[in-house]
Amino acid sequence: MFISYLLLFIGLFFWIWGTLPILNKRNTILYKLHTLTVSDTVGSALILIALIIRNSTHWPVLFICLITLTLWNTIFGYLLGNLTEK
Repeated sequence: MFISYLLLFIGLFFWIWGTLPILNKRNTILYKLHTLTVSDTVGSALILIALIIRNSTHWPVLFICLITLTLWNTIFGYLLGNLTEK
């Protein structure tokens, strides 16, 4: 139970940590985008893993959510990065 809370709070930390560079004016848009997409993916994955640990009866649905989340955020970040370059 302690591990699930720890993973949950680490995931929330990554969400906040990835959002903070957006407020900084001196960073480039690509740096902001990279930080946001990576930290959002890692934070969300940790939160889903914490939910799997807390409620193991719903692990198939949460595991599918975990896989689709990582694939979607990776592809979406790549597409946004390519669109901002041009």
